[in-house]
Amino acid sequence: MLDNALQKLMNFRQTIYTLFPKRKDAIMNLLDSLTSHGHHCKSVIQLSNASCFERQYSSITDAIADGLPEAHWPDIRKSVYKEHRGCEYQKTPHHFIVDCTPAPRPYAEKLPDRYITHAPNPAPGNKPICVGHQYSVLVSSSHNRAEKDKNWVVPLSVKRVPSEQKGNELGMQQLNECIDELEIGEELSINVADSLYGTDKCREIATKKENLVHIFRLRNNRNVFLEPMATSSSGKGRNREFGDKMQLNSPETYPTYDEDTQFTRITRKGKTHTLHIKLWGNILLRGSTSFRSSEHPINLVQITVTNEQGNAVFKRPLWLGVLGKRRHELTLTDIQQAYAERYDIEHYFRFSKNNLLMDAYQTADAEHEDLWWQLCCLAYGQLYLSKSIVPSIPQPWERYLPEFKDNDTPGAISSPSKTQRGFIKLLDVIGTPAATCVPRGKPTGRKSGDIQIKKESHPIIFKTKKTPEKDAKTISLDSETQPTKPDLQEIDIFLELVQSSLKKIKLTPSEFSKLLINSS
Repeated sequence: MLDNALQKLMNFRQTIYTLFPKRKDAIMNLLDSLTSHGHHCKSVIQLSNASCFERQYSSITDAIADGLPEAHWPDIRKSVYKEHRGCEYQKTPHHFIVDCTPAPRPYAEKLPDRYITHAPNPAPGNKPICVGHQYSVLVSSSHNRAEKDKNWVVPLSVKRVPSEQKGNELGMQQLNECIDELEIGEELSINVADSLYGTDKCREIATKKENLVHIFRLRNNRNVFLEPMATSSSGKGRNREFGDKMQLNSPETYPTYDEDTQFTRITRKGKTHTLHIKLWGNILLRGSTSFRSSEHPINLVQITVTNEQGNAVFKRPLWLGVLGKRRHELTLTDIQQAYAERYDIEHYFRFSKNNLLMDAYQTADAEHEDLWWQLCCLAYGQLYLSKSIVPSIPQPWERYLPEFKDNDTPGAISSPSKTQRGFIKLLDVIGTPAATCVPRGKPTGRKSGDIQIKKESHPIIFKTKKTPEKDAKTISLDSETQPTKPDLQEIDIFLELVQSSLKKIKLTPSEFSKLLINSS
């Protein structure tokens, strides 16, 4: 079992090595040092001190700026996913999770396209924002229960969100592109996301894939609609598009549900909770002028949790929308378990930023930053393939913990942090496909007289709500010289006013005309 997993990892490393046409040896050294020593470093340049990095620190820039742009990333993603799925590649549904995470760069004045983006802020009273970039990340979750318990996911695609685009819409497009790249357009695929991915534009993008079932959270105060009742048309006006309103925060508006189930679970603290799940089929959401939402109904799911005394564990129930032509193939338990896996991507964000330096690369080139994020995803994928074969290396105070005793059994799955801790010893066994470093001699450097162009500073972009611009009134410069036809009615009104005024001052029209001529 261990020999097969070891050989599988070696074959994978050899495959991705061939997918780097340029600077492949420096890239593999950088990938191994990031995978094994990322948790020991505070900056990317410190990775050059790792024992598995055979080159000088300048090779880090060469690998990122010169080698990674030439890499075959679609083939790399396909190789990672096939190794993750294994023999289950076409037997079980494909589970995906998409979300965005910030990359703070408040002091990078030379970095282009920086904007204000959302970022969790623990300080009370502070706005949860930062200056930098935002990245949309797509991962795949596992069907293995042991892997789920350790919060393992497999990152497949990462894209920087431009300032003129929305992260949720880019994430849905990213998902559709990944389905095409992996050639799974005919197989059932399930995507799970937060409420931000339930907008009409995101739902419109999701409906373009007939094999995709999109599960998203709904706000507790949202209004949904039933299908309109079939009535005889009188021939006047169009038929109703939406039926009666259902307010999620008003139980008196709920119709009779179509399906329900409940089951109990034991939490990690030993408490017994009961999950009550209800489903309403073919519920409608409001759309837009470009998306006819009434033609794409959803299954509405409500999940409530009670304790042993029958009291609600959470203040509000969880509402989920299930969109897609194949949504009826999922049971209520499948929907609940799929959405419970959504939080695994948050574990991935935290681990990659703390242990893989994902947001620590300081560069003024946005393209180089994008490539670094992709390399970090590949490093995490390498850890995933090593989770059951790395040696256990506990700290002195961890030797008697149950999780380390379990790792002593062959094939036991380690957590991401424990896998990274033992990866350096695994490298001593499997080696590296990279060629041995050969000294190139003294570099020539820049020639005398060469002038390095200074990078320009870029302002911070503040996103605002776009308002439709009012049509500017055209003013003709020669409008005063153009002859206009007099209005006879206005002339009559003016003459009446003049005559009445002359009578008040006791002045005849002839005397007024003489005075008017003399004054001109």
